[in-house]
Amino acid sequence: MSRLFAALLVVAAVFAISAAQEAPKPEPMPRFPFGGSKSQIPFDVVEVNGQKAWRVTGRGSVRIEELIAGYSSATGKRVSYDSAAAGIARNSVPYVGPDDGLLVPNAELGDFVSELIEGGQLTLVGHSGAKVRVVRLEDAVGYARVVESEELAGLPDSEWVTLVRVGLQASPRSLSRALQHYVRAGLQIGVEDDMLTATGRVAQMRNLERLIVKIESGASGSDGMQVKAYELPAAVKATDAARVLNDLFEVPATTVQRLDGGYSVRSDGHRDVMVSVAPGANRLLVRARAADHELVKSALDALK
Repeated sequence: MSRLFAALLVVAAVFAISAAQEAPKPEPMPRFPFGGSKSQIPFDVVEVNGQKAWRVTGRGSVRIEELIAGYSSATGKRVSYDSAAAGIARNSVPYVGPDDGLLVPNAELGDFVSELIEGGQLTLVGHSGAKVRVVRLEDAVGYARVVESEELAGLPDSEWVTLVRVGLQASPRSLSRALQHYVRAGLQIGVEDDMLTATGRVAQMRNLERLIVKIESGASGSDGMQVKAYELPAAVKATDAARVLNDLFEVPATTVQRLDGGYSVRSDGHRDVMVSVAPGANRLLVRARAADHELVKSALDALK
């Protein structure tokens, strides 16, 4: 009996091994490697003008840490995680693309990734440069770099920046009231005396800048004149700069006056741009329309 039982055990083991060998193996997850990268992203990787791009088709979800790894490999940028964001990166976020596919060029991958991971309450900061940080949305303002208004046009929409405007004509109360709805969109805005500080995404900051210009135009009077302060480098004397600006913006004017038996014609000059030297400082105070202020800035840059 024991021999029969042992034989049955051997037969059963043979059948089990055979069944295990014949069982179909699960299909491996698709990989779209960048060089030696093992990141698994559900997008086709194509090359456009010698750079990696993604083709997004259909809808689904992707793990954040895989998405970030694919982005780093595609762009060659160094990416680091804020400590509070590292754990969240294990979650997945949804994506949506047209059935025919949507091409995301290399230069727009930062915007695309940042927009996707916002679904997981994360964002990218610094992706306009070589070093990128993944942070929680609520912490992004602490990593934003300070920029000038003129830089906004050349930065990606989703980059986080801080803008400081000094010498505003509108009252702090009216500015705060007008900008309140921007705060609800994720911006941080502070107004004190004639200074405005705002931090947010570049696309929002461009809209904010346009609104400020509108408010300033109304605050500066019906003629649209604005007064701005221009700090000068030590190599440029305020008195010399004022003389140059006054010469540049002097406009010839001719007046005709009727007199008994004839006319009097008088020609002289007038200035649409008024320039004054601030007492005790190497600073100019300039009263001009918004368009003329751009010319003033160009002229001062040429003096440096």
